[in-house]
This record gives sequence, structure tokens and C-alpha cells, in this order.
Amino acid sequence: MNLKTCLVTGQYPPQVGGVGHSAHRVANLLASRGLQVHVVALQKHVAPLPFDESYTSTQEGKVLVHRVKVYHPAPGAEAAASDAAPSEAEILTRYNREMFQALEHFHLRYGYDVLHAFFLYPAGFIAGLVGRMHGAQVIASIRGNDVGKYAFDPLRLPFVRLSLENADYVTSVATSLTELADRAMVPIGHKAKTILNSVDLARLRPQNKPDLPLKGKVIGSAGLFRYKKGLVYLFKALAQLQEQHDFTILLAGDFFKEEDREPHMQWLREYGLMDRTIVTGKIAPQRMADYLQLFDVLVFPSLFSEGCPLSMLEAMALKKVIIGSRAGAIPEVIRDHENGLLVRAGSSEDIARALGEVLSEAALFARLGNGAAQTAAEMTPEREFREWMAVYETVGARPHVHRER
Repeated sequence: MNLKTCLVTGQYPPQVGGVGHSAHRVANLLASRGLQVHVVALQKHVAPLPFDESYTSTQEGKVLVHRVKVYHPAPGAEAAASDAAPSEAEILTRYNREMFQALEHFHLRYGYDVLHAFFLYPAGFIAGLVGRMHGAQVIASIRGNDVGKYAFDPLRLPFVRLSLENADYVTSVATSLTELADRAMVPIGHKAKTILNSVDLARLRPQNKPDLPLKGKVIGSAGLFRYKKGLVYLFKALAQLQEQHDFTILLAGDFFKEEDREPHMQWLREYGLMDRTIVTGKIAPQRMADYLQLFDVLVFPSLFSEGCPLSMLEAMALKKVIIGSRAGAIPEVIRDHENGLLVRAGSSEDIARALGEVLSEAALFARLGNGAAQTAAEMTPEREFREWMAVYETVGARPHVHRER
């Protein structure tokens, strides 16, 4: 299939974030199998720039990446500069218009067959507009907050709805997100498919062992930490167990934003866990396996808007015991008491009970680790590629409507 595709995203490495890592993985997966792949990475910038100075284009392996700086003032900046500060709606209007101009520029220059958006807003909204204007097929990929959060955002909900309506095909990283979009926002069941993330076992090999002061069992989580990840419920559960078990809390990663740090630190102080806790800070993706090897148990107590956590899949590949909430794609991957344990979202009691089980039953601990590794071995890049190609073959078979400017 000789399709020229453009992945449109608001995150792309070296930016951190699950959406960016997923876009990078899929872009390189498609390019390595022969598709012509470009990426347009739309990045917020606090100062306005002339368009011809706002972007760079670099060849990164087999993918041509266009990074565009789009004007979006920092919160409060406009108010500090002027008494007549623009409203949030006015800021979004300019932001949307400049993103449209950028993507239209690259589409007219390179003539994409498919615009593939990662995240419904802004990427899916902008890709849908450009695709409808110029006859390109549009794939919109639901990743998490775009449905789980923006469904409740009065300013962004119209953009999300329009991105779903304008898409020729919708993919999702979790069936629960597809169902929320289909039942509560826009009927998409006839053009939607769930594609779970993959894990590349060949690249997931620990190279070094970080020198950390770990004592007892190592329990914690990995990724980017914020309220929706539900770590407070893990802390509450561990507070109940600290008299019975010796453990270290390891948080392999960093907080999504700096303002997320203090609430978590306050919870750790409140539950008497600060002296047991290590937060590593940002970890490069190629080094995550070095840290995952240190764990005995990883807990993913997400509350909502969860996708398919890559750090969970990587930990499973390393035979780690997983405890996960019934949120996002976690229950699509974890089978309770087979390859991990499932708990109710927002239940510290369930987490404490699950931790008590795995810490006291050696046979269960071993069985869950082996089951996790078997599941991860099935979630290969080849499987993910086949599923993406089924989508591309579907949209590629449809006639294009070429519209001249």
C-alpha cells in the first residue's frame, strides 16, 4: 500500500507524555513497513511568530517531522500585560486558526492521502477540517483525556464532537473510551476500532541497575503522575500495611506538572510514608526497563481517562506483578488472578487486600508474574501493525474527493 500519511499530534519526543510516545511508536512502525510517513507536531508557544519562522522540518530515520510553534499565551500572561485581556474563547480561536493554517500548508505542499490525528483536540479537530477541505481521509485516535476529560469541558466539547463527526475512521486505545464517545457524544460504532498498545520485547532489556536505597519489597508505580492516576488510594492502602510489611514506595517517573507534586507530597506526609518513598524524576524511555526491574509489585490505580499504559505493559514483560484498577484498557489487558489483580477504581480497601494477597502468597506472586509475561509476549509490534494496516486499508480503499483551492 503506497499511502502518504501524516500523523498530527500535540506531543512528540523529546516532549514527554504518553500521546507523544504512542505517536512516535506508530509513526516509526508504519514507516519501517514501507509507508511514507510525516509527522506534524503542534507545540504551544508563548510568543507569536511569523509562520515561516514558526516551524522546522527534520528527517528522523524514515519519518519527516515538522515541529510547529503555535501561539498560545501562558495562563495569566495576557491579563498581566493588558487590562483588556482576551477571553479563553478568543485565545482558542486564534490557536485553532493558526494550527489549521499550519496543517493546511503541509498538506498542500506534500499531498497527504491520510491525516491521522493522535488525540481528538486539537489534533483531531484540525485534521478533520483540513481533510474535509482538501479531500484527505481522516483517522482520529482517542487516547484518554480527549474523551474522558473533554467530554465535560464546555469549551472543548464542540471541538471533540466535530473531530469525531469529521473522521472517516476512529480508533481508540481503550474500548471504554470508544463506548463513552459513541453513547454520549457522537455515534461512531460503525467506524471505530480499539487498538491496544504494543511492547517491543527486543528493546526492553535492562542495561544498568540504578543505585537506590531500597528496603524490603519495592511497591509503587511508573509513568507521569497526576490526580487521575489515583496514587492517593495506593498511599492509603500502604498506610494500612506498614505495620505488617517492610517496603519501599518507588515512583519511577515524574509529576505531569509541577503543581501536581505538592498534593502527592502532602498525602505521603499525611499517611506517614515520606521516609519510605523515592521519586526518581523524569526517566528516558530507553532507560525505563532499568527502573522497572527494581519493582516487586506495580500498582496502576487510575481513576478515569486512562488509555493503555505502556509502562504497565513493559512491567508485565519483565514478569512484574501488576495490580490495576478497572479503568481504560487495564481490564482489557489484565485478567484477574491470571496475569494480575483487578481492583475497583478509587478503592484503597481493594488495593490493600490485593497487596496483602500477593505479598503473603508466594505461589500466587509467581503465577501472576509468569502470566503477565505471557500476555506481554502476545502484544507485539507486529500485532499492532496488522491492526493499523487493517484501518489504513479500509480508508485507503475509499475514493478521495480532490478539491482545488
